[in-house]
Amino acid sequence: MNRTAMETVKEFYSHINSDPSALSKVLHSDIKWEISDGFPYGGEYNGLSSVMENFFGKVMQHFEFWNDLPDEYIEAGDKVIVLGHYKTRAKGAESEVMPSFAHFWTVDNGMITRLQQYTDTTVLSEALGNNVPHS
Repeated sequence: MNRTAMETVKEFYSHINSDPSALSKVLHSDIKWEISDGFPYGGEYNGLSSVMENFFGKVMQHFEFWNDLPDEYIEAGDKVIVLGHYKTRAKGAESEVMPSFAHFWTVDNGMITRLQQYTDTTVLSEALGNNVPHS
């Protein structure tokens, strides 16, 4: 691939917010996906099929919509740090929430090989009525 790490990560956010089925264009088949404890279905996922089925497939059942909104990108070689916030509404909730996040991405040859996610899980827990689903 001829994409830089930054271009790859920016493409991820483009796909996640408009066409999640296109994520395989930027996520490596052997990706390591690490989600904060306390986040819906938080934990570690290994491999693209696990990420798509066991993480995204389950998380999205609990929300009316979900957007990842990057505010700042920091690139360091094959690493990209993204600071931003999610914009979402839990099913049955009256209002949207916008918890902050930090995403630490590792990119190899134009494909994302690892995500380390950190976020304000308290905001999401409250949005879900303090009933956070687990794996």
